[in-house]
Amino acid sequence: MTLTRRQQQLLWLSVGLSAAGYLVFALWSGWQDVLHAVQRIGFWPIAVSLLLSLGNYLLRGERWALYLRQDRHPLPRLLNQRIYFAGFALTTTPGKAGELIRSLFLRPYGVQYHHSAAMFFSERLADLVAIVVLTALGLTHLHQGEVYFLLLVAALLAGLLLLRTRWPEQLLRRLAGGTRKGLQWLAEVAASSRPFWRGRLLWQAQGLSLVAWLAEGFGAWLVLRSLMPDIPLSLALFIYGFAMLVGALSFLPGGLGGTEATMTGLLVLQGMALPEAVAATVVIRLATLWFAVVLGLFAVLSLPTQPGVPQPVREETS
Repeated sequence: MTLTRRQQQLLWLSVGLSAAGYLVFALWSGWQDVLHAVQRIGFWPIAVSLLLSLGNYLLRGERWALYLRQDRHPLPRLLNQRIYFAGFALTTTPGKAGELIRSLFLRPYGVQYHHSAAMFFSERLADLVAIVVLTALGLTHLHQGEVYFLLLVAALLAGLLLLRTRWPEQLLRRLAGGTRKGLQWLAEVAASSRPFWRGRLLWQAQGLSLVAWLAEGFGAWLVLRSLMPDIPLSLALFIYGFAMLVGALSFLPGGLGGTEATMTGLLVLQGMALPEAVAATVVIRLATLWFAVVLGLFAVLSLPTQPGVPQPVREETS
């Protein structure tokens, strides 16, 4: 399987803009100083960060396999991971919506589009919850930070309980009024998502999400510690998580620009020199976001052009 011409154009545009942005970023903060800071980080923190990022992707791929089993369309583990990784090829799209390309790869195996969209929606929410928890953990180093942490966790639990009800689906159907097809489709996605947010699957998926993002946050801490030895893990998790949230809420492709500016700014506020903050930010983003894009491209190329015999589509139940 290959990407369409438009998808390739979007990918190369995001790569080009990112490379140009990182170059301007480095030149603005002092090219030589940035290079020196990268050298200070060294090989091992970067290598371990890459391994932890790979662990993040594999754990999230296992979560995707849980969703497929819930949808009664289990795939062989290697094929599942290849399809999941293939979505990373277009992760530098607004809101990571390009990862919906997995729907095209799953359709030959009997997975309906609104079911795979429901899986995408569910995993985005699971990731959001996990990153908010990591960010909240970072608040614990502040005065009365434990109170803020507990309040955030309580709000997240309330949100998870709400998702288990029919209320989101009913609201969308009322807004659609039988005429707005887009909202009707979203209502179908909400209905298809509900089984993923119930019982044992909810806690399994959320547990995998938390461990996955904690691994990536730990990798970011290793990079930061090379330049700021006394930085606490909780603070590193807060900086990484908060920057990721800002990037996601900006709806810029892959959070590009928003995530980098936020991470650099927070590091400077903690007393890190600007060239070092830029170097740390670029290394962390290369080891997380762009590592995923590269693996995603290899996964797309590895997928068969003629899939095996599709499994029968699950019958709809009312």
